[in-house]
This record gives sequence, structure tokens and C-alpha cells, in this order.
Amino acid sequence: MRNRIQMKRIGQRFTVCIRYSWLLALLAMLLLAGCQEETPTPVPPTPTAAVGVAVPAEPAQVVATPVAASESAPGEAPTPTPTPEVTSGTVTLWHSWARADGDALTQILEAFAAANPDITVQTLFVAYNDLPQAYADAVAAGGGPDLILAPAWWLREMVEADALLPLTDRLAASESEQWMGAALDNLSIDGTLYGLPTSYELVGLYYNRALVEEADLPVTTGDLLALAAANPAQGAGLYLNFYHLYWGIPAYGGELFDASGQVVLDRTPGTSQFLAWLKQMSDTPGTFVSLDYGMLLDRFKKGEFAFFIDGPWSNGELEAALGENLGIAPLPAGPAGPARPWLSGDGVFLNPAVNANQQQLALRLSRHIANAKSATILAEVAGRLPAHRGAIVNDLLLRGFLSQAESALPEPHRAQMSQVWGYAGDMLVKVVDGDTTPDAAVAETTQLLNDALSR
Repeated sequence: MRNRIQMKRIGQRFTVCIRYSWLLALLAMLLLAGCQEETPTPVPPTPTAAVGVAVPAEPAQVVATPVAASESAPGEAPTPTPTPEVTSGTVTLWHSWARADGDALTQILEAFAAANPDITVQTLFVAYNDLPQAYADAVAAGGGPDLILAPAWWLREMVEADALLPLTDRLAASESEQWMGAALDNLSIDGTLYGLPTSYELVGLYYNRALVEEADLPVTTGDLLALAAANPAQGAGLYLNFYHLYWGIPAYGGELFDASGQVVLDRTPGTSQFLAWLKQMSDTPGTFVSLDYGMLLDRFKKGEFAFFIDGPWSNGELEAALGENLGIAPLPAGPAGPARPWLSGDGVFLNPAVNANQQQLALRLSRHIANAKSATILAEVAGRLPAHRGAIVNDLLLRGFLSQAESALPEPHRAQMSQVWGYAGDMLVKVVDGDTTPDAAVAETTQLLNDALSR
């Protein structure tokens, strides 16, 4: 059973004065002294930070519960009675971390148990695709775990289901600085933070050192095209997927949404110019711009072209095939600035349906899972890109992706994204594999999306 804190009211003391004429003077003096005596306001002890948590300045918060106004002296503000820090109990975590991720989680929780011997963590593995619905249903019924580990893919749906506890007001202003800005933004909607980031993904430019010298790595999209035109062996594999290729739209000065959520792909020539570059790449021998991801991956592993744009989820497979010849470089910049790939993250989220004690315990565990030591474990054991800036990352490929993340944009959580994937994906295919001009494709897609979103 979860304990609930019962607030006790401090009763006012009244002194009954019995008047006797022969003791009047003496009692008057005693009454005067008694009326001047005040009951001291209790001062809560300073909370002690959990040992082993990487951020010592971030102990679990003390939540102040106001006392009823009638219990304060007339004209005075109510005195808040703090809720003591909760340092013992049982906290329940749902997750979908398996294999190397599961091994990393085991180490992270073992470290938490060593630092917090009076807190028991119960875990439940839920299949990846079942987790969001199972969790939302449990919260709606007033139950569920105290916290979950989940990707940001489902953030908007869980927020709309009132299944996540907002965290913005529960973190000190300086506390958020320890995580990458784009990773935090990816766990936020309309300025409200709903989770602490653990890891993230984005695309970067793999290259084969056996086919291209480091000094010749492309800096711009024009360089990448020129390399392929000069030598088919220095071509590239580009997956014709909007997530994989969005980086080029801002690099050419384009934008998907404006501040109001309107699709503005046609507001500048940037998107059309990037599509024209994609078409040129597709028409260049040695370069493949294709919807067949497996084919692109296989050809790059066989050394048929020098460059491949993909994410860190491929590190293990590509290293097994290419060994030390595998490198990672920044995505090429465009005429308007650096490549800005989408960053999509994972995080730890809290249940708003549980009581204040459990929320304190869940936040303590959340801080531990998202701290620098845990992020280092995620990088070393699971090969994940850590969201914490203080993580130690020795793997050269991961470090390359970390550098790319400095220019990344958080993947949008607008409701319109459900429409974007289909229409924007069709736009790419119509230009690269069809006869539609870039300008016509951008204009048509912008109109289709805005029409669909207005219905």
C-alpha cells in the first residue's frame, strides 16, 4: 500500500483566565507574558541529495502544501507546511528496453539501488508497440506504473490523453542545461517539458575510408555531387524518406511549418532547390536515391559507393562489414547554412495519476536514469547517443553523431505530422522517380497538406 501524507492542523491555544481579586496583579502579569508567547513555525530539515546521483544540486523537491487561511493570523499569508522528502518506498517502472538496452538498464538500476537502499524498483517489460496504449489505458483507470521509458514518437498522443506529468516547474532553471537543447525540446510540447531525455537518434553521413580520403570529404552538397560526378565509386546512397532527407530543406533555406502550424514549404525557393539537387544526385552514375533501404545498406556494405546517409542504429552492422574503414562525417551544408537533421529522442516520463509520494520517488529515479553516469552506460553498453552533456563517449562513430546533433532540429510533435509523412514522401518520389518538377511538387504538396489540415 502506498502511504499518503496526512497533514495535521496546528490548533490555536487559548488561555482561560480566572479572575480572583487578590491575585489580579499577579495573573495580569502572567497573562501578558502568555499572550506574547508564540508557537515557533517548524523548519523542515534540508533535504539530503541521493548518494550516487550524478547531479548533486538536484535533490528530490520538497513540495509545499498551503495551510488553510483560517489557521494563520489575521492579515498574514498562510504558512506553507512542507512535505518531507520521500527517501523510501517502492517505485514501478514500465519499459521496452531489450538486448543491449536491457543490459544497460540493469546496470543503471543496480547503481540506483546501491545509492538508494531503501527504495525498491519494480520493472515490467511491455512490448514496444503495446507500451503507449497499455500505459495510457492504465493511467486513465487511475493506475499504471509510476514512470515509463518511452520514445517521443507518442508524446503528443500521451499528452492529449492526460497520461504525462508536466515537469517544467519541477526542475530548477539551471538543471535543464545538463541535457542537449534539442533533446529537451523533443520531449516538450508548447513549451511544457514532459520527460527527461535519455538518448536520441538522427542521421549522419557515413563514409568508406577505402574509397575516399578524409581530406576529400564533402563540405557542401555541391561537393558531394561533384565527387560522384568525377568518380562513380565516390557516389552515395540516399534513402528516399522524408525523415532521412529533411536535413537538406533548412540547409537550402526551406521550412516545413511556420509558428502557427501552417505548411510553408513553398514560402521560399529552398525546398525546390533541394529537390532539384536530389534529382541531380539520382541521375549521377554511382549514386542511388531509392525507397529500397535494404538495397542501399547492402551496397554500401559491399563498397559499391563511398557515402551513405543513415542513423546510429546501423553502427553495429556497418562496422561488422567495413571494420576500421567505416567513418562518420557531418552532413553536407547547403547554400543557406548547415544541414539540420531531425532529432528524435527517448526519455523517462512520470505518471500524473499517482500520489505525491510516488511522484517524488519517480522523479528521483528519473533523475538517476537521465544523469551523466547513466548516459555513459547507455553509450558504452547499448551504443546509444546520450542526451546528457556530461556523458563520457569514447566510440568514434557515436562522437561523430554527437557533433552532428549540435545543428539538429527537434522532430516536430504537431498533430499535422500524421499527414506530412505521406504527402511529403510522395513529393520526394514524384521528383526523383517521376516527371514532376521540383517547383510543381512543392506547390502541390503545400496545398494538399494545408487543405488536409484545414478539414
